[in-house]
Amino acid sequence: MKAILLLFAIIFSQSLILSKLNAPFFASIEDINRFASKKKLIKTLPNDPRKVRSRSSPKWLEAVGKMTSRISTTEQEQCSLTLINDRPQKDGIIGITAGHCVDHWYIDLGKFDIGHNVITFTSNSGKIIKRSIIEVLVTEMDSSVDYAIVKLDSSIARADLKPLLHSPYHYSDLIHEDDFNEQFTSYATMVGFSADQGIGQKGRVMTYDEKCQLQGGARGLKKAYCHAYGGASGGAVVVTVALNEDTGDIYDDLQLAGTTQHFFVGSIVGGRVGDNSSKTMFTENTYYYSRLIKILAAH
Repeated sequence: MKAILLLFAIIFSQSLILSKLNAPFFASIEDINRFASKKKLIKTLPNDPRKVRSRSSPKWLEAVGKMTSRISTTEQEQCSLTLINDRPQKDGIIGITAGHCVDHWYIDLGKFDIGHNVITFTSNSGKIIKRSIIEVLVTEMDSSVDYAIVKLDSSIARADLKPLLHSPYHYSDLIHEDDFNEQFTSYATMVGFSADQGIGQKGRVMTYDEKCQLQGGARGLKKAYCHAYGGASGGAVVVTVALNEDTGDIYDDLQLAGTTQHFFVGSIVGGRVGDNSSKTMFTENTYYYSRLIKILAAH
Protein backbone atom coordinates (compact mmCIF):
# COMPACT_ATOMS: atom_id res chain seq x y z
CA MET A 1 0.00 0.00 0.00
CA LYS A 2 2.84 2.38 0.88
CA ALA A 3 4.55 1.67 -2.45
CA ILE A 4 1.32 2.53 -4.28
CA LEU A 5 0.98 5.82 -2.44
CA LEU A 6 4.58 6.71 -3.17
CA LEU A 7 4.13 5.90 -6.85
CA PHE A 8 1.05 8.14 -6.88
CA ALA A 9 3.12 10.96 -5.38
CA ILE A 10 5.81 10.54 -8.01
CA ILE A 11 3.27 10.80 -10.81
CA PHE A 12 1.28 13.74 -9.51
CA SER A 13 3.85 15.86 -7.67
CA GLN A 14 6.30 17.97 -9.66
CA SER A 15 7.95 19.48 -6.62
CA LEU A 16 8.60 16.37 -4.56
CA ILE A 17 9.62 12.82 -5.33
CA LEU A 18 10.06 10.28 -2.57
CA SER A 19 10.62 6.56 -2.95
CA LYS A 20 12.24 3.71 -1.11
CA LEU A 21 15.93 3.02 -1.54
CA ASN A 22 16.64 -0.20 -3.39
CA ALA A 23 20.23 -0.09 -4.60
CA PRO A 24 22.61 -2.71 -3.11
CA PHE A 25 24.72 -0.14 -1.28
CA PHE A 26 21.60 1.04 0.54
CA ALA A 27 20.70 -2.44 1.75
CA SER A 28 21.76 -1.52 5.28
CA ILE A 29 20.33 2.01 5.32
CA GLU A 30 19.05 1.49 8.87
CA ASP A 31 22.64 0.99 9.99
CA ILE A 32 23.64 4.23 8.29
CA ASN A 33 21.19 6.68 9.79
CA ARG A 34 19.61 5.07 12.85
CA PHE A 35 22.86 4.80 14.75
CA ALA A 36 21.61 7.00 17.59
CA SER A 37 19.85 4.01 19.13
CA LYS A 38 23.37 2.68 19.87
CA LYS A 39 22.27 -0.81 18.84
CA LYS A 40 25.18 -0.96 16.41
CA LEU A 41 28.48 0.89 16.49
CA ILE A 42 30.29 2.15 13.40
CA LYS A 43 33.95 1.19 13.19
CA THR A 44 36.50 3.65 11.86
CA LEU A 45 38.27 2.30 8.78
CA PRO A 46 42.05 1.83 8.83
CA ASN A 47 44.12 4.72 7.44
CA ASP A 48 41.22 7.15 7.73
CA PRO A 49 42.73 10.63 7.05
CA ARG A 50 39.91 12.77 8.49
CA LYS A 51 40.59 15.66 10.82
CA VAL A 52 38.51 16.93 13.73
CA ARG A 53 37.41 20.54 13.38
CA SER A 54 39.60 22.91 15.38
CA ARG A 55 40.52 26.59 15.43
CA SER A 56 43.00 26.00 12.61
CA SER A 57 40.41 24.30 10.37
CA PRO A 58 38.90 26.00 7.30
CA LYS A 59 36.49 28.76 8.33
CA TRP A 60 33.73 27.61 5.97
CA LEU A 61 33.13 24.50 8.08
CA GLU A 62 30.83 26.59 10.26
CA ALA A 63 28.12 26.27 7.58
CA VAL A 64 27.62 22.58 8.42
CA GLY A 65 25.40 21.78 11.40
CA LYS A 66 24.46 18.71 13.38
CA MET A 67 20.86 17.63 12.82
CA THR A 68 18.97 15.56 15.38
CA SER A 69 15.34 14.50 15.06
CA ARG A 70 13.05 12.23 17.01
CA ILE A 71 11.95 9.09 15.17
CA SER A 72 10.11 7.43 18.06
CA THR A 73 9.55 7.84 21.79
CA THR A 74 12.83 6.04 22.45
CA GLU A 75 15.04 6.81 19.46
CA GLN A 76 16.45 9.81 17.66
CA GLU A 77 18.31 10.14 14.40
CA GLN A 78 21.43 12.17 13.76
CA CYS A 79 22.42 13.57 10.38
CA SER A 80 24.18 16.68 9.11
CA LEU A 81 22.79 19.75 7.34
CA THR A 82 24.51 22.36 5.19
CA LEU A 83 23.42 26.00 5.17
CA ILE A 84 23.73 27.40 1.64
CA ASN A 85 23.01 30.50 -0.40
CA ASP A 86 23.31 31.89 -3.91
CA ARG A 87 24.90 35.24 -3.05
CA PRO A 88 27.66 36.03 -0.54
CA GLN A 89 25.80 39.02 0.91
CA LYS A 90 22.67 37.13 2.07
CA ASP A 91 21.70 35.60 5.40
CA GLY A 92 21.00 31.88 5.42
CA ILE A 93 17.67 30.09 5.86
CA ILE A 94 17.86 27.26 3.30
CA GLY A 95 19.61 24.00 4.10
CA ILE A 96 20.53 20.81 2.27
CA THR A 97 20.46 17.39 3.90
CA ALA A 98 19.89 13.81 2.76
CA GLY A 99 16.46 12.55 1.77
CA HIS A 100 16.71 9.63 4.17
CA CYS A 101 17.20 12.13 7.01
CA VAL A 102 13.64 13.45 6.59
CA ASP A 103 11.79 10.37 5.33
CA HIS A 104 10.43 9.50 8.79
CA TRP A 105 8.30 12.67 8.60
CA TYR A 106 6.70 11.66 5.31
CA ILE A 107 2.94 11.04 5.38
CA ASP A 108 1.72 10.68 1.80
CA LEU A 109 1.24 12.59 -1.44
CA GLY A 110 4.16 14.90 -0.78
CA LYS A 111 3.10 15.86 2.73
CA PHE A 112 5.28 15.85 5.83
CA ASP A 113 4.49 15.88 9.52
CA ILE A 114 7.66 17.50 10.81
CA GLY A 115 8.40 16.47 14.36
CA HIS A 116 10.83 17.76 16.94
CA ASN A 117 14.25 18.49 15.44
CA VAL A 118 17.25 20.65 16.24
CA ILE A 119 20.01 21.88 13.93
CA THR A 120 23.08 23.01 15.87
CA PHE A 121 25.74 25.19 14.26
CA THR A 122 28.94 26.40 15.91
CA SER A 123 30.33 29.60 14.44
CA ASN A 124 34.02 30.32 14.13
CA SER A 125 33.70 32.67 17.09
CA GLY A 126 32.38 29.78 19.18
CA LYS A 127 28.75 30.93 19.17
CA ILE A 128 26.19 28.11 19.34
CA ILE A 129 23.29 28.73 16.95
CA LYS A 130 20.24 26.48 17.00
CA ARG A 131 17.47 26.26 14.44
CA SER A 132 14.76 23.78 13.40
CA ILE A 133 13.45 22.58 10.07
CA ILE A 134 9.91 23.88 9.54
CA GLU A 135 9.39 22.86 5.92
CA VAL A 136 10.66 20.21 3.52
CA LEU A 137 10.63 22.11 0.22
CA VAL A 138 11.89 19.39 -2.11
CA THR A 139 13.15 15.87 -1.52
CA GLU A 140 14.02 12.96 -3.71
CA MET A 141 15.20 9.55 -2.61
CA ASP A 142 15.58 6.44 -4.71
CA SER A 143 18.34 4.22 -6.09
CA SER A 144 19.91 7.07 -8.07
CA VAL A 145 19.62 10.15 -5.84
CA ASP A 146 19.16 11.14 -2.18
CA TYR A 147 18.75 14.75 -1.05
CA ALA A 148 16.35 17.19 0.62
CA ILE A 149 16.08 20.98 0.41
CA VAL A 150 14.62 22.38 3.63
CA LYS A 151 13.70 25.70 5.21
CA LEU A 152 14.72 26.66 8.74
CA ASP A 153 12.44 28.37 11.26
CA SER A 154 14.40 31.63 11.02
CA SER A 155 17.38 32.96 9.11
CA ILE A 156 20.91 33.04 10.46
CA ALA A 157 22.60 36.42 10.11
CA ARG A 158 25.66 36.34 7.91
CA ALA A 159 27.47 38.37 10.55
CA ASP A 160 27.11 35.35 12.85
CA LEU A 161 27.67 32.51 10.39
CA LYS A 162 28.37 32.46 6.66
CA PRO A 163 26.45 29.99 4.46
CA LEU A 164 28.30 28.11 1.75
CA LEU A 165 27.86 29.32 -1.82
CA HIS A 166 25.97 26.99 -4.13
CA SER A 167 28.24 26.29 -7.10
CA PRO A 168 27.01 27.44 -10.52
CA TYR A 169 29.34 24.88 -12.08
CA HIS A 170 29.65 21.10 -12.03
CA TYR A 171 32.40 19.92 -9.71
CA SER A 172 34.29 18.32 -12.60
CA ASP A 173 34.68 21.77 -14.19
CA LEU A 174 35.84 23.37 -10.95
CA ILE A 175 38.61 20.84 -10.38
CA HIS A 176 39.81 20.77 -14.00
CA GLU A 177 43.34 22.13 -13.84
CA ASP A 178 43.24 23.57 -17.37
CA ASP A 179 40.48 25.97 -16.30
CA PHE A 180 42.10 27.32 -13.16
CA ASN A 181 45.39 28.54 -11.78
CA GLU A 182 48.02 25.85 -12.38
CA GLN A 183 49.90 26.95 -9.26
CA PHE A 184 46.83 26.28 -7.13
CA THR A 185 45.36 22.83 -7.62
CA SER A 186 41.66 22.89 -6.81
CA TYR A 187 40.58 20.23 -4.35
CA ALA A 188 37.49 18.69 -2.77
CA THR A 189 36.59 18.30 0.91
CA MET A 190 33.85 16.23 2.53
CA VAL A 191 32.56 17.27 5.98
CA GLY A 192 29.89 16.12 8.43
CA PHE A 193 29.20 14.63 11.85
CA SER A 194 30.29 11.05 11.20
CA ALA A 195 29.32 8.72 14.03
CA ASP A 196 32.19 6.26 13.85
CA GLN A 197 33.68 5.08 17.14
CA GLY A 198 37.16 6.48 16.51
CA ILE A 199 37.82 9.84 14.89
CA GLY A 200 34.15 10.84 14.80
CA GLN A 201 33.64 10.08 18.51
CA LYS A 202 30.19 8.63 17.77
CA GLY A 203 29.03 11.85 16.12
CA ARG A 204 30.02 14.24 18.89
CA VAL A 205 32.53 16.15 16.76
CA MET A 206 32.68 17.48 13.20
CA THR A 207 35.20 15.70 11.00
CA TYR A 208 36.36 16.37 7.47
CA ASP A 209 38.35 14.61 4.76
CA GLU A 210 40.39 17.21 2.94
CA LYS A 211 41.71 17.01 -0.61
CA CYS A 212 39.79 13.90 -1.60
CA GLN A 213 39.03 12.69 -5.11
CA LEU A 214 35.55 12.99 -6.67
CA GLN A 215 34.46 10.44 -9.26
CA GLY A 216 32.22 10.62 -12.32
CA GLY A 217 29.37 8.29 -13.16
CA ALA A 218 25.67 8.54 -13.90
CA ARG A 219 23.80 11.74 -13.12
CA GLY A 220 22.68 11.92 -9.49
CA LEU A 221 24.59 9.78 -7.03
CA LYS A 222 28.37 9.98 -7.31
CA LYS A 223 31.28 8.24 -5.63
CA ALA A 224 34.19 9.93 -3.90
CA TYR A 225 37.42 8.71 -2.40
CA CYS A 226 36.47 10.45 0.83
CA HIS A 227 35.84 9.12 4.33
CA ALA A 228 32.46 9.71 5.95
CA TYR A 229 30.09 7.50 7.94
CA GLY A 230 26.56 7.38 9.28
CA GLY A 231 25.71 10.73 10.83
CA ALA A 232 27.50 12.67 8.09
CA SER A 233 24.55 12.27 5.71
CA GLY A 234 23.52 15.74 4.56
CA GLY A 235 26.97 17.14 5.14
CA ALA A 236 28.81 19.13 2.49
CA VAL A 237 31.01 18.24 -0.45
CA VAL A 238 32.99 21.39 -1.23
CA VAL A 239 35.51 22.33 -3.92
CA THR A 240 38.05 25.05 -3.16
CA VAL A 241 39.29 27.08 -6.14
CA ALA A 242 41.68 29.96 -6.72
CA LEU A 243 40.29 33.37 -7.64
CA ASN A 244 42.31 35.02 -10.41
CA GLU A 245 41.98 36.06 -14.04
CA ASP A 246 41.06 32.48 -14.99
CA THR A 247 38.04 32.55 -12.69
CA GLY A 248 37.07 36.12 -13.44
CA ASP A 249 33.54 35.20 -14.47
CA ILE A 250 32.88 33.68 -11.05
CA TYR A 251 34.66 36.50 -9.25
CA ASP A 252 32.85 39.33 -11.02
CA ASP A 253 29.37 37.82 -11.07
CA LEU A 254 29.28 36.96 -7.36
CA GLN A 255 31.41 39.92 -6.27
CA LEU A 256 33.74 37.71 -4.29
CA ALA A 257 36.70 38.77 -2.19
CA GLY A 258 39.94 37.05 -1.30
CA THR A 259 42.21 34.65 -3.17
CA THR A 260 40.19 31.44 -2.84
CA GLN A 261 36.54 30.46 -2.80
CA HIS A 262 34.76 27.40 -1.43
CA PHE A 263 31.81 26.11 -3.47
CA PHE A 264 29.13 23.66 -2.32
CA VAL A 265 29.02 20.97 -5.04
CA GLY A 266 27.08 18.17 -3.37
CA SER A 267 25.56 16.60 -0.27
CA ILE A 268 26.73 13.45 1.47
CA VAL A 269 24.51 10.37 1.24
CA GLY A 270 26.67 8.25 3.49
CA GLY A 271 26.68 4.75 2.02
CA ARG A 272 30.22 3.35 1.71
CA VAL A 273 30.93 1.32 -1.43
CA GLY A 274 33.82 -0.03 -3.48
CA ASP A 275 36.74 -2.24 -2.57
CA ASN A 276 37.35 -2.14 1.17
CA SER A 277 34.50 0.39 1.50
CA SER A 278 36.86 2.98 0.07
CA LYS A 279 34.26 5.37 -1.38
CA THR A 280 31.45 7.52 0.00
CA MET A 281 28.29 8.29 -1.96
CA PHE A 282 27.10 11.86 -2.50
CA THR A 283 24.44 13.63 -4.58
CA GLU A 284 25.84 16.25 -6.96
CA ASN A 285 24.19 19.64 -6.57
CA THR A 286 23.79 20.10 -10.32
CA TYR A 287 21.17 17.34 -10.22
CA TYR A 288 18.75 19.63 -8.35
CA TYR A 289 20.22 22.91 -9.63
CA SER A 290 17.09 24.30 -11.32
CA ARG A 291 14.94 23.69 -8.24
CA LEU A 292 17.51 25.04 -5.84
CA ILE A 293 18.24 28.32 -7.61
CA LYS A 294 14.53 29.16 -7.68
CA ILE A 295 14.25 28.46 -3.95
CA LEU A 296 17.35 30.48 -3.09
CA ALA A 297 16.20 33.39 -5.25
CA ALA A 298 12.88 33.44 -3.37
CA HIS A 299 14.62 33.56 0.01
